[in-house]
Parts: sequence; structure tokens; C-alpha cells
Amino acid sequence: MATAKSTPADITEIQRRMAQIRHELHEDVREAVKGAQELTDWRSQVRNRPWMALGAAAALGYVIVPRRHPAPAPAIVAVAPAAAVPPTPAPAPLRKKRWGLIGSAVGLLAPIAVRAAQNYAIQYLEQWIASRPPGAGSSLLGAGLFPGAPTAGGGPGPSSRPSPPHGTSGRPRDAR
Repeated sequence: MATAKSTPADITEIQRRMAQIRHELHEDVREAVKGAQELTDWRSQVRNRPWMALGAAAALGYVIVPRRHPAPAPAIVAVAPAAAVPPTPAPAPLRKKRWGLIGSAVGLLAPIAVRAAQNYAIQYLEQWIASRPPGAGSSLLGAGLFPGAPTAGGGPGPSSRPSPPHGTSGRPRDAR
């Protein structure tokens, strides 16, 4: 059996051809992926077939929107002679409330203003609490908000010393 000996020129030609096939395969796969993405993208379908998309939207709207039910027939009512019944004016048609531009702006900005006021009040209270010296009071009544009100210790004002919590002695705790 005879064996063919490959020359370096044959080897490089085979490698070049394999690289070309890989490149073409890569391009083919890229085009297939792009085509699949276009098929699944509704925007490209609308762009390519606008009249068909409009018809589909109209048909879908017709199916989704409920039908109006016919108004029931008015009941027959026996009416007294016209001289005995005073004429009643027809009721005025109900008008829909229309907010207008200013009402819409107020409706949008009111929650923002309320939130800003809440944040301002919280920051003010946090700064006020942080500025108080430690141990100055354990409740809002004893914190000086209501002068003369009894404090947590039961004394007549903010200068009285609060009593220790239930179950503890008045001495500082030994930290070991």
C-alpha cells in the first residue's frame, strides 16, 4: 500500500481552507440567529407588515372589548290625567368632573409635598434628640416639651431625676 507524503504547502492549504470553512460557518450561524430574533421580535413584524399588524390589533380589540348590552325596554306605567300631575322638569345631565391642567399638577405634586414635609419633621426631631444631653429625659413628657408635666420619675418637672427601671437597683452596672 502506498502512502502519500504531505508537503508543507499542502498542509498550509488544508489549514487555510479549514479556517475559511470555520469563518463561513460562523457567518451562517450569526445570520440564523439574527433571523430567529427577527421572527420573535414583534417590533420587526410591525415594521415589515404594518397593515397586517393594524388588522390584528383591530381584531384583538374587537374580541377583548365587551359588548354593550341593549337597554331594557321601559316598563309601561299607568299615568293619571295630565291636569292632576304637575309637570316635573327634566333632570340636568350629569357632568363629568374635569380636573384641568392645574388640578392635575396639584394631584401630582401634593404627595411629593407631603413626603417632603414628613422628611423635614423627621430630620428636625432627629437633630433635636441628638442635641439633647444623654440622660436628660426618658420620655417626651420629661424631655421639656411640656414644662411642669410629670416626668417618668414622677417628679414635678424636667429637673427631677427619673427612677431606675423596674427590677434594677439605682447603682451603675459593673461592666466586667
